[in-house]
Amino acid sequence: MTSGRWRLNRLGRRFMWASLGVLATAVIMIVIAAQQMFINDQDLGFLLWIMIPAAIAAGLAAYLLSAPIARDAHRLSAAATRVADGDLTARTGVMRSDELGDAAVEFDRMVERLDAVEKERALMLSSISHDLRTPLAALRASVEALRDGVAEDPDASLSGMERQVEALAHLVDDLQLHTRLSAGTLRMRLGRVDVTELADEAIETVCAIARQHGVELALEADARVVVDGDGAQLGRVLRNLLDNAIRHTPAGTTVRIGVGHAADGVRLTVRDEGEGFPDELRLRAFDAFTRGDPARNVATGTAGLGLAIAREIVVAHGGAIRALDGPGGVVEVRLPATAAAA
Repeated sequence: MTSGRWRLNRLGRRFMWASLGVLATAVIMIVIAAQQMFINDQDLGFLLWIMIPAAIAAGLAAYLLSAPIARDAHRLSAAATRVADGDLTARTGVMRSDELGDAAVEFDRMVERLDAVEKERALMLSSISHDLRTPLAALRASVEALRDGVAEDPDASLSGMERQVEALAHLVDDLQLHTRLSAGTLRMRLGRVDVTELADEAIETVCAIARQHGVELALEADARVVVDGDGAQLGRVLRNLLDNAIRHTPAGTTVRIGVGHAADGVRLTVRDEGEGFPDELRLRAFDAFTRGDPARNVATGTAGLGLAIAREIVVAHGGAIRALDGPGGVVEVRLPATAAAA
């Protein structure tokens, strides 16, 4: 053992001085007692000699008690320094059953959440920049063609520009809605909502997109299914689910939306005849900016926010949403009979 190994750390020195302070106080009290004739000289000498091994024991105890505490405190401090320098992979590695251990656990949990937020932020920026690039490039090409007078069909170019502007506006709207839902600042307007009617209206809204893809739409519903909720936001959920199904099912097939009662409330399903959700995608399909098509072709949607927004709205209504096993792609929404929206 080297002499440095046994050198007391700051905590050890504090423990030692505290122990010696207690011993010094005891010595002073003994001396005062001896002066007052409460203790004879023989007992006084004996007690003072006892204080010598007590002081040695205090120093040793201070070292033994403070060494693991100082080590773990140093680990916590080193991890905090690494995090401050931008390393979000830093962890304390402290395993204790006391308050220092609790602080280390909470610190590691905080860093994990910061790491997750940073990864989501990076993914968001990457996704947004990717989805902005295509429509902006198309707009630039159309503007240059019109400005240079080389556009073969100016009206068609203007129509294309209008579609790209609409795509950009849709992306901005989705981002704003996702931000408000994530922050919990979107106020739900509660009321009695006929879900069957909402499903029928959603089909009418997306029928033009379905015709473009050569897809049929079918509604399978009970006569009347009612919940308490925000009709506009629940309608958005159904439109997003239908839009996603239409874009991922082959032409000549049918997308079916089912509405019915369940033992615990209301059950909605949107089923297509495509390849369905891959196993690796099923659990994260409703995370923001998750896309099933790595190339992120704008023809299959933008930003990957549709299912994420649907989940946030459903959860805000006290319900749950999940992707089921096939055949085909199946998304199930469960809503309580009386939804408790925030």
